[in-house]
Amino acid sequence: MEANITCTRENIEEIVLRAKDGDNEAIKAIIEKYKGLIIKEAFKYRIPSYEFEDIVQHGYLTVIKSIKMYKGKSNAFNGYIITAIKNNIAYLLRGNIKHYREVPDEAIAKKDSTENTLTIEDQIIAYEEVKKLYAALDKLNKEDREIIDKFYFDEVKIKKYCRDNNLCYSTLIKRKRKALKKLEDILQNDSN
Repeated sequence: MEANITCTRENIEEIVLRAKDGDNEAIKAIIEKYKGLIIKEAFKYRIPSYEFEDIVQHGYLTVIKSIKMYKGKSNAFNGYIITAIKNNIAYLLRGNIKHYREVPDEAIAKKDSTENTLTIEDQIIAYEEVKKLYAALDKLNKEDREIIDKFYFDEVKIKKYCRDNNLCYSTLIKRKRKALKKLEDILQNDSN
């Protein structure tokens, strides 16, 4: 994703206002700013019937929806969007778990869902971001990719991985951080 705008704490409110007015470059810049958080939050969850890329896409859609819903003029967008991303991914999990436990109320299913719907363009932007994430994962070396796969996709516990691979805990934590930093750098470089 190429964004010619750079979001900072100082200019985020201005960029959000531009995004609310339909400026696609501003929307892309905001998504780019919060991409790392979205990926981090998506790694935390295993949601039945959702792939990792689906959860990431849900995070991107949350950003777009939050831009539209944000009232502005309070200099609180950063906190607002961080909370929205974390909560919406957690709600996705809770809603999915609830779906498997009980039959939903028909009145809820018939509720008018036209409020806050996302456009096709919004969905395409989110889909493109997920594709870029998978392309970046493919660029990692074998060791870094294995670490990310083991912890975030296979949900292997750190202590178990240390025992199985005869590593000390601190060494593994350093390798994990290094792998995530490489992934973040690849994503950042690919967006420039």
